[in-house]
Amino acid sequence: MSIAKTFVAEALTRVVDRATQMCGAMGVSEDLPISRIMREVRPFRIYDGPSEVHRWSIARRAVRNAGKRA
Repeated sequence: MSIAKTFVAEALTRVVDRATQMCGAMGVSEDLPISRIMREVRPFRIYDGPSEVHRWSIARRAVRNAGKRA
């Protein structure tokens, strides 16, 4: 579950960031909905726990599984 949460939150942020970059100054203005979407998407990386916490969880699980195989 940690992998999915991290992937989705970061992918969504990348998509909105690229849309903002493509629109230039209009991307951060109130003329387009992109700035509002960015404000709503940012907390996604925090709601279910910070991405860094999920990465630690993924790493611990990978190390534990590697130890079982050895």
